[in-house]
Amino acid sequence: MITLSNSKELDVPGEPFGTTAFISYIMSQVSLPYRRQTAKEIVRQRGNLVVKYVATGKALPYGKYPRLMEMYACTMIKRGDPSFHTDTRILDLGSSFRDFLKMLNVPVGGRQLRTIKPQLENYFATAIAISNNTSRETEMAGFTIATKVHIEWLDDKAPIGRGVAHNWVRFSQEYIDYLKDKPVPVDLPTVAKLSSPMALDIYWWLTKRYYKMHDRVDITWKQLYDQFGSDSEMKKFKQNFKKAVDSVLAVYPQARITCGRNYVTLWPSEVSVPTVSQVRRVEKSAEQRREAEEGHWTSVAGYGDVFTTTELFDVTAARDHFDGTVDAGECRFCRYDARNREHHARNAGTLF
Repeated sequence: MITLSNSKELDVPGEPFGTTAFISYIMSQVSLPYRRQTAKEIVRQRGNLVVKYVATGKALPYGKYPRLMEMYACTMIKRGDPSFHTDTRILDLGSSFRDFLKMLNVPVGGRQLRTIKPQLENYFATAIAISNNTSRETEMAGFTIATKVHIEWLDDKAPIGRGVAHNWVRFSQEYIDYLKDKPVPVDLPTVAKLSSPMALDIYWWLTKRYYKMHDRVDITWKQLYDQFGSDSEMKKFKQNFKKAVDSVLAVYPQARITCGRNYVTLWPSEVSVPTVSQVRRVEKSAEQRREAEEGHWTSVAGYGDVFTTTELFDVTAARDHFDGTVDAGECRFCRYDARNREHHARNAGTLF
């Protein structure tokens, strides 16, 4: 399996399809083109990670649809959906893909399919070369996304039931490994509200960054330009990036990001899709809050048990309660619960 990421796989709760999707680790780091390219290849870079996209078809894919296709394929494979057959590496594109597009508010019809068709054809024919080299280690991989495709795009009479083999794509094993390599969970309702491909890229990128961010990070515009947008001039790239950030913040307001003159600054933020460990931490915190708010019996060594809350309890006050050094009317425990009154001052007058 291709392993070009050093991060730990993000394990999310078993949400039903329609809530959580997955995008590849690489797609959360670098971007496909945003507009039509005359060049047959482009290079994106983030740190040591270098990704080259090469068109083996008519042109490089660009825009929203190739991105959504990769998210769909990654989600189906990650979830073990029946539409993906591991033995043949075939993903059926029956009604499930159309339903997926509709879920994302993408109109599906003859006119739209004519727009989607060349983009996905170019995407399936794209070759990807990835390297993540350091001074001590060389890590490289290269592959074409699909080895065979059959799609009856405009045949309205053809059955489109789930799993029907009229429309399918056979992926290369290397591409499947690429999708399986620590994919990033994303929130589908949020994705559905983002219309521009750059906004999608920024949302996926922020989602990945926030999972492990503990301190403020300043990123130069040149770094972002190499990572996202080297198919436009820097001035235009900045304008587009800021506009896309505004779109992301409109649907993901928890993201803490500012675009300055020289840097884009990120601060640790609430993640878009919590992992299992994060959910457990939240549940544990909620349980602790409930214990703090709800009454329970607490043992006081050498004295007895008092019914109290975590917030109310104080060991000195509890001893005063049992010793009777505080009047029952002023005793916090007697006022909190009547069951404590029968034990009030029970140690009064005893020496030991």
